[in-house]
Amino acid sequence: MKSVDVGSLPFHGDEGALKRGAEDGAEQTYFEKVVVDYFVKKLRSGLDVATYPQLRDMCCMFLEELDGLVKVDGKYAVVEAIKPKRKSIPEVDAIFKYAKEIYEELSEFFSMRVCVTGPYTLASFIIEPTPEQILSLADALSQIADGSLQQSRYGSVEMLCVEEPLFAVIDDPRLDYAGEWSEALLKAWDKIFYTASTRGVVCAMHLHSTSNKIFWDLSRLDVIEAEADDYIFRSEKTRSLLERYGKRLKASICSTDLNKLAGKAAERIPRYSGLTREQRLGQIWADIKRGKEDPRILLESEDEIRSRLKQIVSLVGLENVPYAGPECGLKGFFSLDLALLYLKRCSEVVKGFAER
Repeated sequence: MKSVDVGSLPFHGDEGALKRGAEDGAEQTYFEKVVVDYFVKKLRSGLDVATYPQLRDMCCMFLEELDGLVKVDGKYAVVEAIKPKRKSIPEVDAIFKYAKEIYEELSEFFSMRVCVTGPYTLASFIIEPTPEQILSLADALSQIADGSLQQSRYGSVEMLCVEEPLFAVIDDPRLDYAGEWSEALLKAWDKIFYTASTRGVVCAMHLHSTSNKIFWDLSRLDVIEAEADDYIFRSEKTRSLLERYGKRLKASICSTDLNKLAGKAAERIPRYSGLTREQRLGQIWADIKRGKEDPRILLESEDEIRSRLKQIVSLVGLENVPYAGPECGLKGFFSLDLALLYLKRCSEVVKGFAER
């Protein structure tokens, strides 16, 4: 079992310079320095497989890099064939540009998780998307993903994850089983995974809901990622589904929902006991922001994280849990140090569990 993260971290630097640097502008050196620094800090937290630091918006960083789209009132219109402006992810390029320096600083080979925002989620920003446009998005994304499957003597990409946080979160009547949209989506995902699958890279999908079951039919999908309270981590049917479809799970072993974490923390503090749930939540946030409460109280303890991991392994079997880590990204956390502490807790729990 290996520890892995989802990608995003808090960033309080110059977002404009970061964006321009990703486009190979004058701030390219700034962009590369930030990305490499954050990546090294992730690995120093103990992660076995670290996602490139996703400090830019997960949708904009892909949509803005596609030709054929024009922005109209906050959404995008398809005006010609969708093609990538750049056939790789800038963050991945930066890390492999400095792979030797990273290796020398850590004194070990590094493994990376590359995430690509999926065609279903990106299509939600397109005006009246069609199944054909889903496939066009997938073709462009597959070229970006293929160019990001990099390796060297100092590190390599171990996992490619298609992130579909909007999939199945609300009921979408277009996604009836075996319907045109469902078939297009399966073909689109398969297209993105094709090269990774042929190269032996682990193919994963990050979901915020597993209620729509069509992803089980994706033959190239190896690992399913879901939120910590998703039914997939509680259902007695999960093990048989994994075995029937040849899939495994990334165990989501700690919550990253800050309001849930704040609510749980407030329940443990006696001086909030006389307040309603809404009042407790508002007061603890106010106290944290004023410095009256340490933001570390938001983090789940190693015991809580370990308990969740044990429950998942007990449910589906250790052989079906090759990876474990936070349920989602940590961009909303107060500071980089707080986020890295959470990654460290997860990493230490996974390491201790793997060494048993």
